[in-house]
Amino acid sequence: MLEPLSRGSLTKLAIDTLRRFVLTEELRTGDQLPSERELSESLSVSRNIVREALSVLVAEGLIVKHPGRGIFVAEFERAQVAPQVTVSVDYNGRSLSALSEARASMELGAIGLIARRITEAQLTQLEVINRAFEENLRLRRSTVKDDITFHKLLIESTQNPVLIGMLPLLIEHFRLSVLHRPATIFNNPERIIGEHQRIIAALRARNPAAARLALIAHLHLPDIES
Repeated sequence: MLEPLSRGSLTKLAIDTLRRFVLTEELRTGDQLPSERELSESLSVSRNIVREALSVLVAEGLIVKHPGRGIFVAEFERAQVAPQVTVSVDYNGRSLSALSEARASMELGAIGLIARRITEAQLTQLEVINRAFEENLRLRRSTVKDDITFHKLLIESTQNPVLIGMLPLLIEHFRLSVLHRPATIFNNPERIIGEHQRIIAALRARNPAAARLALIAHLHLPDIES
């Protein structure tokens, strides 16, 4: 079973991700960052941890917080801060590629159970989540929470307590993905909406083979045989 991350590890993850976000997404002085709530949802950490991370970046001079207005990029010397973005963005000895493989194996291995056991109410909820994803993408809000909720519901629909107990692996995969690609704090690729819909359609048809193919395409796994 995946060991839970310590508070210190989660705080470091949040600091590193937000620092990379400011430095690699070509944000300019005065640009506004997402709210604490949105950052909390994107990183799947508590708002207290987000506040701790933001306090570190305030102390470093990367951002400023204006009460009642929001969080903004400060005027800083990029050349002095950039070396703090480490070459390796793995944390706690965990690899994104290893987590991606484990997450894909879990979901693909469960797809037969999902297709058989998912309820009509859960299928409807997947549609609701996907519409929320689309709306948040249109408004340039974080969609990471919607993506996580979609895939959590897939695993929960197996009604298998062992698989459900592995959900922290899924969450950690998303956290590390955001660390590698901090642009997803603002949005995910638009293609995800259609990919989610194809997964839903296959599950509505109770067709595990089609659902597996849709999931493989969604997870970008060309080396996995269908």
